[in-house]
This record gives sequence, C-alpha cells and structure tokens, in this order.
Amino acid sequence: MSGKVTQRARRNVFLAAIILMVLAVTACNQFEPRDKRFYYRAFWNFALREDLAELDSEFNGVDFGHSNLYENLLLTGGTDVQAIEDRARKETLAFIASKPRLNPNEEAIAPTYMKLAWRAQNTFDEAHALHRATYDIVVSDEPDKDRAIRNVLAYYQESAYAITAKRLDHHRLDAFPYSQSFRKRFPLFNATIWSYHYLQVAVYDPLQAARDLDAKTQAVRPILSTYHRYLQQPPVQWTFMPLTAELSPAFAARYPEIANIFDNLHMLHDNISDILASEQLPTWEGKRGEIYRILNAYYLASADATNPMIVKTQQEREHHH
Repeated sequence: MSGKVTQRARRNVFLAAIILMVLAVTACNQFEPRDKRFYYRAFWNFALREDLAELDSEFNGVDFGHSNLYENLLLTGGTDVQAIEDRARKETLAFIASKPRLNPNEEAIAPTYMKLAWRAQNTFDEAHALHRATYDIVVSDEPDKDRAIRNVLAYYQESAYAITAKRLDHHRLDAFPYSQSFRKRFPLFNATIWSYHYLQVAVYDPLQAARDLDAKTQAVRPILSTYHRYLQQPPVQWTFMPLTAELSPAFAARYPEIANIFDNLHMLHDNISDILASEQLPTWEGKRGEIYRILNAYYLASADATNPMIVKTQQEREHHH
C-alpha cells in the first residue's frame, strides 16, 4: 500500500512540475503578437538555394544549431555539460552532415525558447533574412547588385525588429556579470557557434570577387573545408567571435551598415547564450527579462538615440562636446 502511495505522490509531483512549467512559459508568452514580416520579394529570391546548393545547405544547418542550443540550454538549466557539449552538439553536427535542402522550422526545434523570448527570436529571423537576401543577390545574375543590396537594407531597417546599423562596443557588451558563462562552461559548443559565424561572413568577399557561378563555386570550397575542420576540431583557442571586417574586409568597407548589423547580431547570440547558461539568472522569468532588457536598450535600432554601447566616431565626439 505504501509503495502505491509513494508512486502516486511522485506522479503528482511530476505532473505539478509540468503544469508549473507550462504556466511559466504561458505567462511569458501571454502578450507577444506574432507580427512576422514576409521576406523582401525579388526575382533573385532563393538564388543561393538554386545555384549554390552546397553552401545553402550549410546555412540551413546553422539555423538548426542556434535553435537546438537555446532549447537545450533552457530545458537543462544551462549547467548540464554532457547534455550540451555531447548530446546537443552532436545532434547539430548530425543535422549539418545531413545536408538539409531547406531551412528548418526553428519554432518546431525550440518551442519552449520561442515562447520565452519570441521578440528576440524575431529579431534573429529578420537579421537572418538579411543575410539570406545578400547571399542571393551576390550569387544571382542581378545586373545592379549594389542597388539591390541597398534596397534590401532599407527594407530591413523598416522593421521594428531591426538591429542597429551602428558599430557597438562588443567588448563592453561582453562584460556583463554573467558574460562568458556559456563559453567557459561549454567551450566546444561555443567554438562551434563561432565557426558558424566564421562561415556566414567569410564567404562574402570571395563570392563578390568571383565573376561567374563556376568561379563562385570554386571560391567557397576552401572556406567550406575550413568550416568543416572547425566543426570536427572546434577552435576553442579563439578568444572572441569572428568579425565581418576581419574576414570580408571589402564587403565591410562597401556596406559598413550591413557589416555592423551582422556583427551586432552575432554579439546578441553570445549574450543570449550567456543569459541562458548563467546561474545568476536562475528563473525563466529572470532570463526573459534580461534578454529583453539588453535587446531593447542596446541592440534594436529604435534605441539608437540613447544607446550607450554605440561607438561614436571622432566627428560625433567633437560635435557632442
């Protein structure tokens, strides 16, 4: 009899925990409208998928990796090294190795995280769409690529979720009390994330310099080889994330606003990984609050007038004084 009572009590505790988890996520998600925008429509849409499928499939793997990481960090409490470094990372590597033809449904991969911080995810989605659009334009036979890229940038900046195009002080953004929690506890997965970011920005200059599709295909292959070497042997010796100007200086010089957006996007990824891994923010509500605090104050373009993390030029400093 006592065994049955104990079993029933355990089942009730388990069910109560599940209910509390559902209620916590529901409360976090209660007032967040799903105001997603359609991507910028043009004849060059999906040129990367059609003409450089090998590279496109790698980016699809990147999309899975971020979502899979956030979901696992959230559900494991951000402290289970084996769950993240071994299981979740290997799931991501297996997905990348499958060479997915289409980009995955990230809300299906990370439903809990999406409910917790949907506005942050939509910020990622908008910036990732800008990434995809610029790849499509560069690969396509669009005759005026410069105009097309600037049109896409203008469309992106119309979004309420647009990341600032100003250069941010990434080292200050990497100095919060919880900063570097993720990379210190999970160095392999952190280096894997930075390897994704290497791939995303390293291809711009070679793609732009190549004259035709065959040349573009050949130009990205050494980068893909390096990327896959990083996946197999994560560059844990790196001390900071890759920056666009370091890996594609010509693209960054021609489109400094886009380069800033991409670097700021990748810094936001690091911040959110740290928040989800930090024991200083033990509750989901606390993590959500900090994600939205930094998003609203430091990353969204709507905060440009008051953002203390913007690196001012010499001219701006002189004007201020």
